[in-house]
Amino acid sequence: MAIDGNKIIHAVMEGSRIREAKGIIPLFGVYLSILSTIYYNRINFEFEKRMCDLGQEEKARALLVAAAQECGYATFQGIRNSWEWDEIVVPMLESREDQIHGFTAVAVAFGWGDLHVVELVPEEKLVIRVNDSYEARGYIREYGYSTAGKCYMLRGVTGAFMDLIYGGEYPDGCFSFLAEERRCRAKEDGYCEFIARKSPHKSIL
Repeated sequence: MAIDGNKIIHAVMEGSRIREAKGIIPLFGVYLSILSTIYYNRINFEFEKRMCDLGQEEKARALLVAAAQECGYATFQGIRNSWEWDEIVVPMLESREDQIHGFTAVAVAFGWGDLHVVELVPEEKLVIRVNDSYEARGYIREYGYSTAGKCYMLRGVTGAFMDLIYGGEYPDGCFSFLAEERRCRAKEDGYCEFIARKSPHKSIL
């Protein structure tokens, strides 16, 4: 049985209607909240801008990707250990790699973009393409076009997906893979594309 992304997205959307008093959404084994992408982008891009003023632009980008990768690693570990995952996704899994297709469907439901897997070479490489990244869209709106990719969250999450499947036992597998953003709409490319490969140093910094 192939992964039915629409079924996963529907389950997340239905579950997101359940809110605690403070607006927290307990779903898929993790605690979620609705956050403005404009606010999130501004924090990231202003941090990057100020670090650039100090001559630390590359370090700022590495920190933003590392934060996203750790977040994605922990979040999707919780997701795949949830009862919702067991009930909805596990019956669709035919291979270890199918988990990544399940992860991308959950990410789409979270509003992170229209992620889809372009290529997956077991234990070696993952390529994810996104036509409408909120990070790229937000950067263009606020700052115009750039010479570098701006989708730090999606870049980190692509690495995290591979970490969870091929990086060894949790929690020691984070940063076993690192991703690069070789195309980005913020660079006037037609789409954003991320490629994760095994890290020779197991560290992004």
